[in-house]
Order: sequence, then C-alpha cells, then structure tokens
Amino acid sequence: MENNKSELKKADIKKLIEALINQLDKLNDSTSFAFDSDLYWNITDEELYDPYKNPKELTMGSLIEDWEFLQKVLDGKREIIDYDLYKIASLLRFLGKSTIITKSRI
Repeated sequence: MENNKSELKKADIKKLIEALINQLDKLNDSTSFAFDSDLYWNITDEELYDPYKNPKELTMGSLIEDWEFLQKVLDGKREIIDYDLYKIASLLRFLGKSTIITKSRI
C-alpha cells in the first residue's frame, strides 16, 4: 500500500513525536530548558497558509505564557483542548531553533 505524502496519519505523527521524545531523553546535560527568548511573531491561520499574500495581521505570542497555559493541563486545572496544539507547537519550534538534539551529538 502506497503512503500518501499529502496525508497526515495519526500513527506516523505518534511515531515522530515518540522519536523526538526518545532523543530528548538521551540528552545528558539537562532535564529542563531555559527560555533565552520569550516573545515571537504570530500569524493568523488564514495568512499563514496563504503564501501568495504578505501577512498583514501579526500579533505577538509569549513562550512563557504558552508554557504556563499548558501547565494547567499538567496540574489538572483544566482539560486539554485543540488550541493546546498551537501552544505546544510554539514551544517545539523554540526547541527546534535551539538545536538541542543536534548539539548533543557533537
């Protein structure tokens, strides 16, 4: 059976997330990561996924606020919601730019 490249399969997403978690677990130098940045540009979905127009409606997001918002799920103070994917995505993007996994291999 051919894998459709334009389709996200839940099982594949889970495999990728598990692979990233396994790499994070292999990091010997730290069990936490400091925010060396906080604010980031946020673009509305309509503009983010329309590459033929320049974004006009930019807002600011905060990594620290995103993390505090997500911690409420971990603390049992609220249920998880779809919007949490946006919040975790901003944190994952921050970790990706920090190249923590690549640095651990050097």
